[in-house]
Amino acid sequence: MTCGMLLDLEWEALGRAVRTKDLDGVVHVEDRVVIGVRMLPVLPGDAMGATLREVLAEQGWAAQPDGTMTRDFGAVTATLDAGATTVTVARVVDVEIKWSGSARAIVGDEADERRAKAAAKEQAEKALEAQRAKETAKLEAENAAVLTREEPAVRAAMQEALNRVYRRALEQRARQLGEVESIDERGDVRGGYEVTVVVKA
Repeated sequence: MTCGMLLDLEWEALGRAVRTKDLDGVVHVEDRVVIGVRMLPVLPGDAMGATLREVLAEQGWAAQPDGTMTRDFGAVTATLDAGATTVTVARVVDVEIKWSGSARAIVGDEADERRAKAAAKEQAEKALEAQRAKETAKLEAENAAVLTREEPAVRAAMQEALNRVYRRALEQRARQLGEVESIDERGDVRGGYEVTVVVKA
């Protein structure tokens, strides 16, 4: 006699969970252009530099504790060094970036959980680094465009300031030599500047 058995098998579903890792960072990009400041020594010592700082203060430049002076021009900051020999035009940008990585793991399997966490972290790190490189390239291109656009305004402001410095310095020097009879100033469209001081000896 044949006997048959019917077996019912039930499969227990394996629980799976997603393990994620969130990372964030900051992309810091700083670009600058340095402009040399050269002045004829009409006055001795640091008198020319002191006169320049005085004129720049009248134009809205702010004196800093380290002896430098700064002024914002649009999206850039111009800084006269403490020795009054250079003006640095700079643009500094900081952008926050965030990225996540994820991997599936079997619930309750410690080894698989560790593997999933490590995989999620690695994925997030790679994605964050790719995002950092992309954002850096974008910001560097933006900085170059902004510096190119704003630098002429800084040069023009410095030229105007230097013209005033020479006028004051020449007048002061002339007064040391005798009585000033007249001062004549002339400028041209190319930025040239001429001061004629007549002194009565």
